[in-house]
Amino acid sequence: MKKFYTFMLSCFLGYSVLAQQDLDEILVAPSEGISEEALEQLMQVYAQPIAINAITAEQLALLGVLSKAQIQNFVTYRKVYGPFLSLYEIQVIPLFDKVTIERLLPYVYFSLPNRTFAQDWQQAQHRLIFRTSQYLEQKKGFTPPDTRSKVRYEGSPLRTLLRYRLSVPKRLSVGFSFEKDEGEKTWNDFGSGYVQIQHRGIVQQVILGDYTAQFGQGLVAGAGFYLGKSSETVLFARRNQTGIRPYTSTMEMNFLRGVAVEWQWKNWQMTQLLSFVKRDANVEQSDSSRWVTSLQTSGLHRTASEIADYHALYERNMASNLTYSWNGKRSFVGALYWHTTYDMPLLKANKLYNQYAFAGTQNALASVSYNVALGSHYAFGEMARSQNGGYGLLAGWVGSLGKKTDMSLIFRKYTPNFQSLYANAFSENSQNVNETGLYIGWKYTPNRRWTLTAYGDIFTFPWYKYLIDKAPTNGFEILGKGQFQPTKTIKYALQARLENKEENVSIEESYVDSKGKVRTRSITEVRPRYKWSVNGLFWRKLSPQLSIQSRVLASTFTFQHLPTTYGWAMCQDVKWDLGALAFSARLGYFHTDDYDNRQYVYESDVMYAYSFPAYNGVGWRYYFNLSYHLHKHLTLWLRWSRTDLFNTSTYGSGLDEIAVPHRSELKLQLRWEMMN
Repeated sequence: MKKFYTFMLSCFLGYSVLAQQDLDEILVAPSEGISEEALEQLMQVYAQPIAINAITAEQLALLGVLSKAQIQNFVTYRKVYGPFLSLYEIQVIPLFDKVTIERLLPYVYFSLPNRTFAQDWQQAQHRLIFRTSQYLEQKKGFTPPDTRSKVRYEGSPLRTLLRYRLSVPKRLSVGFSFEKDEGEKTWNDFGSGYVQIQHRGIVQQVILGDYTAQFGQGLVAGAGFYLGKSSETVLFARRNQTGIRPYTSTMEMNFLRGVAVEWQWKNWQMTQLLSFVKRDANVEQSDSSRWVTSLQTSGLHRTASEIADYHALYERNMASNLTYSWNGKRSFVGALYWHTTYDMPLLKANKLYNQYAFAGTQNALASVSYNVALGSHYAFGEMARSQNGGYGLLAGWVGSLGKKTDMSLIFRKYTPNFQSLYANAFSENSQNVNETGLYIGWKYTPNRRWTLTAYGDIFTFPWYKYLIDKAPTNGFEILGKGQFQPTKTIKYALQARLENKEENVSIEESYVDSKGKVRTRSITEVRPRYKWSVNGLFWRKLSPQLSIQSRVLASTFTFQHLPTTYGWAMCQDVKWDLGALAFSARLGYFHTDDYDNRQYVYESDVMYAYSFPAYNGVGWRYYFNLSYHLHKHLTLWLRWSRTDLFNTSTYGSGLDEIAVPHRSELKLQLRWEMMN
């Protein structure tokens, strides 16, 4: 018991060590990188612990640290024996060993059930975060205008973030954020806030301010973190319905602003929402009308043209979702209606690949979703239809084939004319449109030392796509990963991934002109392209305070009948944790022939932040990350990073160009945290 208490304390001193390891494992697969929005949402999931007596199976799955069998045992234990009376009870749940408990504890906290508001207020938590960072070399955007270009950034190069959150367990949550990107004028260029009231009779929660919504498999409302295809081939395949949640990110897109209410009566749950928000958009006009050619999703307001797009489009959303659940909420069926209105029409460029894109001022969608649990098996899916007749269909299954094997199976079909503006379901495309595919995932754990995972995905795109002048096109993707952990202090992992798609490629062709002379010309063809990616890892804990990690990445890229290009990277990490003081550092070298072979590598950052850069070119990458508990309520983080390139005389391009071949960043963060 004393040992259990000791490692529980070590988890609560800070989540960074365990969480960073979890993130490193989760984010190892994508060779195309992960969107900034997805990373930000993932960090918010890890930054907000949930009461152990309130956490749902869906929320446990979202953490990515428990297997399906462990999640089922957790929920079953709580259902049979009632609410946990302390965190010590976790150790008696079947399949929960010490390593599993260590991975889970940073994301949950204990709160007794049936407490009064006054008792819960005593456990209210206040958290205030201030973060600032800046690139140390001067970018072109901050230099005086010259004769070739007068466009420059209008603000300072400093980036700042101020975030506050008050949380009363299962009762009340209040938060706000203010953020400024580099080049922007004001410290509050983006502001966000919310008030969340929970568990007031049949009203499960009310959110005023900024929030997100996710229902079913995300074909209509798909907010929140969803990685899709990754080395975690089973747990992350199925989307877990989270409903409405306060928006705590600083990404300036894909959130709602207004009011949302969730009602619960016996097995029925109703969610209703109303949102009024202004979006950044590029607007064009004639003498008699105005229209939007594209939505601006970067959230950047640095130049005159970016500032002109600021809040140019007014958007209104209304939605209702009705869910009936049974089997302890492990099974449900739901129906969703969503209506969006803009104050100006959206009209994209007249291109063949845009033929079925949404155009106009109004869009409506309806969907039906289900999730049926039978033991350790889950059948799930969603069918959605947009007002123009396009539809999206997703059907899947995940389950355990014994104690050692888990599998997942997903079929999806999204017609070219399916129009869903907030969708984020399982897909190869960045949008849920113009795709049919079948995914199979497999995970095998023969013992505590070995874990083997794999997936295969085949897909076809019936209509034209951007920079792909052919329809239909096809592709496939396969991944395999093996992890071996002979002891608690040593870990090996090896992963290989092959992706095949058809894409445009420019080639030189010889021809004979009218005068009989042989000449060459550049033409564009659609050819299959293949990309191999290999990732190897070695981790060793040298002492309770010190650990090292080595990683090697390599890739090849080729179009059919064309030369192959290559890329590789090596990274050596060290982490040293002395309790109040913690330090991590990396030294990395990379060599890539072209951008197609860029190497994405997850990096440790200050708490609640992320870094997932692409190593491209030839050069060195290094950083150090320091954290220190200045006081029991106050913690400091300091991070310095730098990239040196050898194959160029400058760094970056456009207004981000630096006149020297290196870029350095300094980041500082302070967190004040206390309980009443």
